[in-house]
Formats: sequence, structure tokens, C-alpha cells
Amino acid sequence: MDDGIPTARRRSRSRRTFAVGALLLSVLSAAAGGLIGSSLERTGGLEAVRLSQPDPSRPGPPQPGPPPGRSPGNATGIAARALPSVVILHVTGTGTGTGEQATGPGFVLDTRGHILTNNHVVAPAAAAGGRITVTFGSGATARATVVGRDTGCDLAVVQVQGVQDLTALPLDGRRDRPGSPDRN
Repeated sequence: MDDGIPTARRRSRSRRTFAVGALLLSVLSAAAGGLIGSSLERTGGLEAVRLSQPDPSRPGPPQPGPPPGRSPGNATGIAARALPSVVILHVTGTGTGTGEQATGPGFVLDTRGHILTNNHVVAPAAAAGGRITVTFGSGATARATVVGRDTGCDLAVVQVQGVQDLTALPLDGRRDRPGSPDRN
């Protein structure tokens, strides 16, 4: 079956067609994967984040609390109670500036997902419509939005959505106040 095209030329054309098809398939697959991945990142993934809570009845790693023989009112005890509520915020600005970034600490205020941090930490995202990612002690992450800011006091409140089992920092304990007579 000779159609007038030499065999070598036909082989070269089919290799070229195969290479172009493979390249096109690779580019389309990468674009689809990028779109799906960015959509999942923006929406927080497929399901809500559930933070693990220690179960004192199950054996496992030591539960947070003061070391044996230490008063729960000393600095070590206070730090052990605060640790499950401490988070790290990673902020990226996306405005016309240089893509400013910031990282800073915060703590969970309530079980509804409010987190207190510094205004200068969230400023790149608040000013330029950037992105705030909160990392919890367990390593789980969630997206957050700015709820309110006070530039004069350098305070800001952000809120995470879809996070369950948050541990709020207890702020009402008299024993937790430095200098309180009942700390000893």
C-alpha cells in the first residue's frame, strides 16, 4: 500500500504527531491539575479540618500540662495549658506591591474560630486582598479572613472557617495573671 510518500518520511511525520499529541496532553493535564488544586486550596479542601483532642483515657503521648511535681500556676503549667491554643499565621499579600509576606503568632479566642494576632502580621493580606493560612499545633492548616483590625494597638482578629474542636485560650483564670497572690 504505497501512497507515494516514502516510508522514512511517514515514520518521521507519525513521530512528530505523537510528540505533539503527548506534549498537548501533558500541558492540558497540568492545567487541569493546577485548576483543581487551586480550587481545593481556596475552598479549604474536601472536608472540614478536625483538630485532635487529647483523650486522657487512652494511652499515648503525654497530655499537655505541667510536669510532675510542678504547680499548675507556675510558668510551665501556664505554658502547657496555652499551647493547644497557639497558632502560626502565614500571610501573603497579592496587591500591586511586591507580594509582601508575613508570619506571626496568634491564639484561639473562642470555638467559633476567632484568632487574635498582631495587625502588622495580617496587614499585607488586609491591604491587598492577600491570603492568610493558619497552622495549628497539630500541623493542620486552614484559611482565615480578617474580621477586624486596630492599627493603633497593633491588634487584629481573623477567623477560620470549617475547623472543629478548637481549644480557646482560657483568659479568665486569676492564677494565670503574673503577680497574682494565688499563683504560688
